[in-house]
Amino acid sequence: MKESKFLIIGDGNAGATAAENIRKEDEEASITVLTDEDEALYNRIMLKNFMKGTLPKQYAQVHDEGWYEKRDIDLHLETRVSSVDTDEKVVEAGDEEFSYEKLLVATGGSPREFPADDDFDNVHYMWTMHDAENIKNAAEDSEEAVVIGGGLLGIDLAIAFAENGADTHYIIREDNWWHRGLDPEGAEIIHSRLEDLGVNIVTNTEIVDFESENSEVVAAEASDGEVFECDNVAVAIGQTPNSEFIDVEKTDGGLIKTDEYLRTSEDDVFAAGNMVEYYSPIFEKRTVKGSWDHSEAMGESAAENMMSSEEVFDYVNTYGVGHFDVQFLAIGDWGGEGVSRRYSDDEYRRLIFDGNQLVGAVMIGYTKGQEKLKDLIYDQEEFEDKEKLLDKDFWE
Repeated sequence: MKESKFLIIGDGNAGATAAENIRKEDEEASITVLTDEDEALYNRIMLKNFMKGTLPKQYAQVHDEGWYEKRDIDLHLETRVSSVDTDEKVVEAGDEEFSYEKLLVATGGSPREFPADDDFDNVHYMWTMHDAENIKNAAEDSEEAVVIGGGLLGIDLAIAFAENGADTHYIIREDNWWHRGLDPEGAEIIHSRLEDLGVNIVTNTEIVDFESENSEVVAAEASDGEVFECDNVAVAIGQTPNSEFIDVEKTDGGLIKTDEYLRTSEDDVFAAGNMVEYYSPIFEKRTVKGSWDHSEAMGESAAENMMSSEEVFDYVNTYGVGHFDVQFLAIGDWGGEGVSRRYSDDEYRRLIFDGNQLVGAVMIGYTKGQEKLKDLIYDQEEFEDKEKLLDKDFWE
């Protein structure tokens, strides 16, 4: 049995960051990282550029195996954890067993499968480097594609196919792209950029079935009866947590639950990453966030608390979309009531409030005052006159 003081399951940004920060603070402690992937940490955010052909694969790589060896971190690739005995503090992975003093679960999620997908060869999901490679290759050869999912990953898939010359039908169930954060007025700016790339945006409908030949989809049928012929389908309809191997408190959907210190319901077990529901003292509620910078910050905080600190995780996250000539940036929480203003054809801002407390923002084109906005959220500032925050003078 391999014994470690600190055992980390998952080599995404949260897990790798935790390992790095533990090593910085403790030169002697044994650190082991387990991952079922066959490559060390890569930047999932950069995969969108790799998919559309504007970034070589090597530039998406963050660490290689030598990075872990240099820091005396024991990395185990292609090692899938099957169970955790939290009483005995033992992790099983195939024929191997690993013991720990402190455990971090940072396994993220897997793409949710589309109900009509009967394991078709040309239906694609994006999360790993291998997924991105398959999509890049498919997009380069595709003539007509269907992309399903009106969220932050769905737009990456639509652009990957469109920029490789495929006639791309982008199916969005709601009124507009990313409806949880944008109203139709703001989304129209993004829609117009997509249309400039040749994307056919189809809203207020959903794909209900596939037509197939020889294990491949040849057409997708929408709920309104319209049929879209295609040679490839890409799906981004959410994720399911990779949490089935451990018995800790979870949500009904399988998200691991933690407190504000990223501690789970089991002693000496912590969790971090995009499939963790934690208590946020800033937003004063339980929340889930999935951006790259947020996972990195979670890894840093988890590392401190695994080393017996009491560091509250109170990060304000950001998410950007970098495909267009106008910058898109989302900050904080996007689930409250919003006020918005469109300043020009390509400038828009939406501010989100919980009561009078500013909790988030979505900005297109006009992104001035980002750090000030973060500070206001972090400080839990309240505003009775919400509209004045939409005046550009406020951010000068």
